[in-house]
Amino acid sequence: MSTKHWNYGEKDLVLSSLKGLVAATPSLALLESSKVVLKTANLHQNDKITLISGGGSGHEPLHAGFVGSNLLDVAVAGSVFASPSTKQIYAGIKSTPSSKGTLIIVKNYTGDILHFGLAGERAKSDPSISAPVELVIVDDDVAVGKQKNGLVGRRGLAGTMLVHKICGGEATGHSLKHVANLARNVAKNLVTVGASLDHCSVPGRAEDEAAEGVAANTVEIGLGIHNEPGVKKVSPLPSIDSLVSGLLDLLLDASDTDRHYVDFAADDEVVLLVNDLGGTSNLELYAVVDAVVSGLAVRAIKPARIYVGDFVTSLNAPGFSITLLNVSQVDSFTSTQILHLLDLPTDAPGWKIKTYDASHDLAGRLIHSDEIADHEVQSSLRVDGASFERVLRAGLANMLSQEAKITHYDTIAGDGDCGETLAAGAHGILAALDKKTLQVQDPVWSLSQITNIVEDSMGGTSGGLYSIFLSALVEALSSASATELSVDLLALSLKSALNSLYVYTKARTGDRTLIDTLAPFVETLYKTKSLDQAVEAAAKGTKSTAQLLAKFGRASYVAKEEFEKQEDGIPDPGAVGLYALLEGFVSAKS
Repeated sequence: MSTKHWNYGEKDLVLSSLKGLVAATPSLALLESSKVVLKTANLHQNDKITLISGGGSGHEPLHAGFVGSNLLDVAVAGSVFASPSTKQIYAGIKSTPSSKGTLIIVKNYTGDILHFGLAGERAKSDPSISAPVELVIVDDDVAVGKQKNGLVGRRGLAGTMLVHKICGGEATGHSLKHVANLARNVAKNLVTVGASLDHCSVPGRAEDEAAEGVAANTVEIGLGIHNEPGVKKVSPLPSIDSLVSGLLDLLLDASDTDRHYVDFAADDEVVLLVNDLGGTSNLELYAVVDAVVSGLAVRAIKPARIYVGDFVTSLNAPGFSITLLNVSQVDSFTSTQILHLLDLPTDAPGWKIKTYDASHDLAGRLIHSDEIADHEVQSSLRVDGASFERVLRAGLANMLSQEAKITHYDTIAGDGDCGETLAAGAHGILAALDKKTLQVQDPVWSLSQITNIVEDSMGGTSGGLYSIFLSALVEALSSASATELSVDLLALSLKSALNSLYVYTKARTGDRTLIDTLAPFVETLYKTKSLDQAVEAAAKGTKSTAQLLAKFGRASYVAKEEFEKQEDGIPDPGAVGLYALLEGFVSAKS
């Protein structure tokens, strides 16, 4: 694997790439500060359903390359392999409002679901949008089986772009419910599996920080598109026909009940996508296509459409993926209808069929004034400001006192940044308190401001989870008619916020996440109305995570033996951080 890249100095590589894309594609415009690509036509009006997607960069031409006619309306770009922030996504939704509604299509990665989900929830309550929003998740990775990693979920891979293309053609003249139903039905009939000779290297990352590579004369099967490990490595390297045959078995073998979820019959209409992961030459890629078509023929499958190229890459990974879509099995739609939508022409630069319109100059398409104001909610609820601030500072101080411990735990059971992430959020809130810019008498207003601070200062999954929970708590409290924040109202609102959080994460008690702390606290408070009993339940939940195996996040990929090396077990870092916060709150209140 080559780790050599061009020297971009202090430039933002993702932003530079997007500006280059827009410069070369007159049908596109760019909201620079939010890294949002949209159609030039969207600057004037939009009378169709808005299709928006996005995610981490490094997968080009996904996502910005699929913005165009009969395809996406908006794409939001995060940093390399990292979800864009909620604010970026919200800016994207605001950039192309539609009275018909907005359909968000995301790959099945925790950060994407959390941040796009939160942006969608905010859009629902924004009176300037006043249109429905739906989110559809694509999870076409057949390499991930139910027994090995089913709770984490199948990852979203190259099949995502077929969902984009099909729904893009159907977005005009139909309801949001209709198009969202189409997206879900297409997604559940997609299967994808990848193979690569090596992992990719990330621009700007030092050679000694590069991901561990794949040994010579070896292929890795079923790897993700962010350097995640595959399901197995095969050595010596098999012939391309043998390799492809094994991949097709993963896609088609109904006897493999652990992985199989889409049936294929000999007379079904099937779409084939052979996708370059970024580092496979065209000469080799079309040889792979030949092997795939031959392998399908042996299995009595003749593709109705074949798409070949770099659609969803993993930077420079020397690999490819195979996607099959069974269009005959898409509920409520005929195969003729689905193929027609795929055949519709588009000017999207990442698709093969496009037109070129030079009538719009570049200067008019680089937009600078795209900042979205913070979303804050006020209410008639009132609390004693001095007491509220004292409790808030105590909780944050207690969390900060545990930062070193949380970081230590996360270096073993995660990627080492949990303590830093929580500390960044705590310092942001404390700074607002010190500057007297944080409202402390209206708890709804205060929590609204805190949510914005968390979004600005906390990244990753932790930031998304806290933001969604706090946003839902604001919604629950603001809908109350009371003027005083009682324990009963707090308990009811926390319960509502927890239920809202469950919409965007599959994590539940026992899955070794911060839910093991949050859920016992909320449920106990709801039942007993006792803060002391609630924090005691949270303490027990936090302690229990030391004996649990992770089912979500990066810790789910850590070998069981690593946890067993620790004499007393390793508690979940996120759970420890949340408990410290709750413990500080309650101790200060008492």
